[in-house]
Amino acid sequence: MRSRLISPVIERVMGSTLLATVGSEAGRAGDLLTTLAHELRSPLAAALYALAAMPDSANPDARRARMIAERQTARAARIIDDVFDVCAGCHGKLVLRQEIVDVSVIAERAIETVNHLMARSGHGLQVKRPPQPLLVLADPSRLEQVLTNLLSNAAKYTPPGGRISLTVGAEDKQIVLCIRDNGRGIEPHLLPRVFDLYSQGSRLAEQRTSGLGIGLALVKTLVELHGGHVSAFSDGPGTGAEFLVSLPAYRTGY
Repeated sequence: MRSRLISPVIERVMGSTLLATVGSEAGRAGDLLTTLAHELRSPLAAALYALAAMPDSANPDARRARMIAERQTARAARIIDDVFDVCAGCHGKLVLRQEIVDVSVIAERAIETVNHLMARSGHGLQVKRPPQPLLVLADPSRLEQVLTNLLSNAAKYTPPGGRISLTVGAEDKQIVLCIRDNGRGIEPHLLPRVFDLYSQGSRLAEQRTSGLGIGLALVKTLVELHGGHVSAFSDGPGTGAEFLVSLPAYRTGY
């Protein structure tokens, strides 16, 4: 039972700190957030190690409890990693390890990561990509992180049995990735702020960025570090949403 509380507690504590970053004290609050994330890393690593070292149990309830603990602790660790990345990006300290990569290959890795989320909610995922390689100069792990966050976001805010699509293509010397869903949608007046770390009282808390708002903020940071651009589109609540990521093509001719 206690393991179920790990991620929600971390989200509440970090959420309060994130809200404090909006305004004149953003720098100090960002430093506090980084320190908090650092302090939480060690106990979480110890918890993950202890769970991995636990012997298997024949008791179904014990196995289920262990599975929940592992999943929630891993989730908390991912939240902390995202916090570090957002803070590093805000301070210009996020370093990319770039190489020439095929975006379609990165997309496949991201799909493998989110497959369990799609299956758990009964979503149908349609993938469209051309047969030829679409090359960009990018950090493979960071680009995968962008797509994983966007696909996870679509899965989270689409009712069970929804439809989600990922399209990879090229246009005007840009490699374009489009993630579309038929989920909750976003109110038009909130679209300009959907990638922001939102302020307290914002109605974004009721929309797709409920929680910390870290995932989409990190997407924007990573895409822009790659010299690209990310946009969100929606016709309003109940109409689904579309996220477009554009990255400079490594070679022209697409």
